[in-house]
Amino acid sequence: MPGAANRSNNAADLRRQAETCLPERQAGRVPPRNDADTQRLLHELEVHQIELEMQNAELQRARVDVDAALEKITDLYDFAPVGYLTLDREGGIREANLAGAGLLGVARSGLAKRHFVPFVAPAARPAFDDFLKRVFSSQSRERCEVSLRVEGKPPIEVELEAVVTESGRACRLALTDITELKRAAADRLILSKLESTGVLAGGIAHDFNNLLSAIALSLDLAWTLTPVDGELARCLKNAEEAALVAGGLTQRLLTFSRGGALTRTATSLPGLIRESVEPVLDGSMVSCDFFLAEDLWPVTVDKGQIDQVMRNLILNAREAMPEGGVISVRAENVAQLTREMPALPPGKYVRLTVADRGVGISAENLPKIFDPYFSTKQRGNQKGMGLGLTICHMIIQRHGGAIAVKSVAGEGTSFDIYLPVGSKSDRERDESVLRDNPGRRALP
Repeated sequence: MPGAANRSNNAADLRRQAETCLPERQAGRVPPRNDADTQRLLHELEVHQIELEMQNAELQRARVDVDAALEKITDLYDFAPVGYLTLDREGGIREANLAGAGLLGVARSGLAKRHFVPFVAPAARPAFDDFLKRVFSSQSRERCEVSLRVEGKPPIEVELEAVVTESGRACRLALTDITELKRAAADRLILSKLESTGVLAGGIAHDFNNLLSAIALSLDLAWTLTPVDGELARCLKNAEEAALVAGGLTQRLLTFSRGGALTRTATSLPGLIRESVEPVLDGSMVSCDFFLAEDLWPVTVDKGQIDQVMRNLILNAREAMPEGGVISVRAENVAQLTREMPALPPGKYVRLTVADRGVGISAENLPKIFDPYFSTKQRGNQKGMGLGLTICHMIIQRHGGAIAVKSVAGEGTSFDIYLPVGSKSDRERDESVLRDNPGRRALP
């Protein structure tokens, strides 16, 4: 057998080395006055002693090498950017690295003997149970995506990849945080829906506008050909008002159209924000607290479209608090360096936040709120059109910014809007400066 032959060769080499070292040990020593057998036995004992000392030295060197390799592997395991856990068949946690403990929001020392299942969102637990059974039954690498509940933080989306250990009594589990990837994919899906809707809306808006022009012209002629009094005059006035409302709808539809260009001007946001918010709340039981930074960076925006975004958000917040309440509107400067919004490149932004303490949005509906025509509102006997937030998303995206929402049912909703500062050339210069100064951090 090759292994036995190698061991035999090693033993022979060790014997030869010991025989070589023996004369050095015996130099200057008075040979004992014993018979030949005693001399031979003493020789063998001294050779074995040297062999043992050499083996011990080799073991010491091997132990140092093993300890160094183990320390290196432990560092790689502990400080890996991916979370690693070892689970038993019941889902009990045996080991965890620092990234894994961080994803679960628990100190590593506090994970011992805890079960992984309570960290999984209730809706995802059946999928996880099936995944764990597949890992131990198939003996092959398995993958699964689940949501995790982290105390004090929003739920996170993770990809799980696991393989059973050699003993078959545990599995090694890798956790990769894909929350930002899922969010970016959702943003791309929304944009795809908006683009397809924009093509349809643009055609409808232009045709509708032509019809409105004909209606408006006919109404003008009717005023000149008909005595302006009585019931007929009232009907004509109502028709004109309806035509104006329809014209506003046309403008909303044109927002989806690719041909609707932005009219950008350098704008001071505090004045625009107040002008947008106050008329919407006038006469309602809802008030507004403004927190507008005095040193806000100027932005170059389409004032009419940003006004439309603010009015939509404030109207939604007002309707979420039918019994009255307070809306918080905040504006502050942020240097977006930590990719808190994955859709945005690093640079300087003004962040607008509109927060209410209303009914909130359910976790089921939250991912859908920017979808075209999605609405849970009832306006009398008719359901809402579901275009308000979609238009907001479109407007902010076309300004090179981003919009995000956080909401808890029964507690309230908060929208964050990020608007880039300055012109494109200014933003490119700012991004270069920020890259050259990595010590600057994004504001909280």
